[in-house]
Amino acid sequence: MQTDTSPVWQRHASAILSGFLGDWLEARNNPLTMPMAFFHGRNPVEPDSPDVVEEPGSTLCLCIHGLMELESIWTIPHGDGAHYGSLLAAGNSDITPLTLRYNTGRPIYRNGEDLADLLETLVSHWPLPVERIILIGHSMGGLLIRSACHHGQLRGNRWVEQLSDCVYIGSPHDGSWLAKGAKATAELMNGAPRDYFRVLGEVIDLRSEGIRNLSRGDVVNPEDGEPPLLPGARHYVVCGLLARSRQHPVNALFGDALVHESSACGSERKGWTLSDVASFPGIDHIRLAHHPDVAAQLKEWLL
Repeated sequence: MQTDTSPVWQRHASAILSGFLGDWLEARNNPLTMPMAFFHGRNPVEPDSPDVVEEPGSTLCLCIHGLMELESIWTIPHGDGAHYGSLLAAGNSDITPLTLRYNTGRPIYRNGEDLADLLETLVSHWPLPVERIILIGHSMGGLLIRSACHHGQLRGNRWVEQLSDCVYIGSPHDGSWLAKGAKATAELMNGAPRDYFRVLGEVIDLRSEGIRNLSRGDVVNPEDGEPPLLPGARHYVVCGLLARSRQHPVNALFGDALVHESSACGSERKGWTLSDVASFPGIDHIRLAHHPDVAAQLKEWLL
């Protein structure tokens, strides 16, 4: 097993480029395309040979980052490299913490198909029977969880039967106001009478399919309809708010800076039953992925 030794700046540059142009890079077989991969710490884990993981447990906890992010987004500041998965593992030695790295510019439904396949392979080759799976997603990562669940259920994947908990952290189930704004701006500029306005609109419209999906919270192909939350699993939502006072108007305007509280809860989705919702005033969208208060809530829910 080889540790990822590429420079930090290079990994972050690749993540940002993938977010903007990941689908374009993939269509051209560009070597900069970021493949989907599991990690245990900084070590990659091959789904068909995961026996390289030391002291594997029967519970898998997979943390999935969001748009233009890397698995390093989960690292808690001043926490000696700890993240939500490793903290849960510290409280239950049967938990093996894993993270996912993927091309966030691809359509979410295509990443969902691939994740469902990789999880099936991983569970099939895990050194001991997998009894429980926990999926934790930040932002787009939460949408990817829903997509993978949908495709895994359609294909009759065995890992779906072991999935006990899904945690959506600042995920724009009803769309992100910022992504919606980019879509509306592009449409306005493209319809403008002057050429330079149309050029500006075309530039904005270069955003990837992954970003476009965020404007509507799309997790499957439109013809597949609206998939419900996976039955049989518990579904938890974590919301952030910019201001410490819940009643502050900035919270109503911007939510956690990128996602409104109502969207994080999927208020527009039909037939949703959530196991619990936790809101954290004063914690913005990015810090939701690595905040001690959120870690404490996850321990309460999952241990």
